[in-house]
Amino acid sequence: MDNPSSRFAAKAVQINAGGEPVYFVESGAVYRGVRARDVGNGLFVIREPVRNVQIANVRVEGGYRVIENKAAPELAGAGSVGLRVRGAKASNLERSFARIRYDSHDGVIEDVSASGMRTTGATDLPVGIAFDGTAHDFRVERCSMRGFQWQRKARQYWNGDGFSTERGNARILFRQCAAWDNSDGGFDLKSTETLLDDCVSGRNARNFRLWSSIRATRLSSINPVKIGGIGDTNHFTIMAAKGASEPLVIHIEHLTVKSDRGWPIFDVHHGPAKIIIGSHDIQVPPGTPLVRSRGGGSVPGGVSFAGTPPKL
Repeated sequence: MDNPSSRFAAKAVQINAGGEPVYFVESGAVYRGVRARDVGNGLFVIREPVRNVQIANVRVEGGYRVIENKAAPELAGAGSVGLRVRGAKASNLERSFARIRYDSHDGVIEDVSASGMRTTGATDLPVGIAFDGTAHDFRVERCSMRGFQWQRKARQYWNGDGFSTERGNARILFRQCAAWDNSDGGFDLKSTETLLDDCVSGRNARNFRLWSSIRATRLSSINPVKIGGIGDTNHFTIMAAKGASEPLVIHIEHLTVKSDRGWPIFDVHHGPAKIIIGSHDIQVPPGTPLVRSRGGGSVPGGVSFAGTPPKL
């Protein structure tokens, strides 16, 4: 089919994407009111360096990925500066709502709700919103990612995250975001200078999986669920570095943990971590482990609470 490209989509445009890209994004373009179903690897494809793109009021039913950031074969990169995504809803996605890569920066993604499905492809790791490359200085607000699951064999690792960042990403702010029912991490974060502001993660295998130091205002972890595969199930997986001279630091101003099963609150892997908690509301079964060591992980001196520690 033809791939219509528009610098301004003013009215709702009904599109059957047919598994093919629809909009090749251009600098300064505004894409508004787009309706699509059965999209391929990108309803909006960023394949060259662009600036000041706006995507708003989008509805997608079914397909692979809504926003793809992949350079054309003749280009070394396709970074986006000043990307604005507002007011989008997507359902039954195989891979993700958005993948943002290269040196993309100074972007905002807000008021987006997306749901995935249980996929079985050999390489199609599902993630609701994924940052990669050296993308930095993004603000993600009031976004909800649900049900991104990767079904594999019983003795394999079942990945599938709500939100993810990679090493090389920096200064990503998640504000009032939620991740539910994903087969691995609700928030799986490797970026530096990460801020989590009033976020909720529930019914994921690992509600929060943190690989570098982070700061958080309010975090809520609700009922982790073992969905499948060989991975751990817990509220927080802390991936500290083996042999590190300085601990990974997790600072949470207010922590809410609620569960009807005794999954560990903090699983600490490989190396030292420093965990600092201000106020807390922890409601879990008696005997729930506060910290569990995995592969030599430790919390020297124990978890630091500003007030009275919880009785577990």
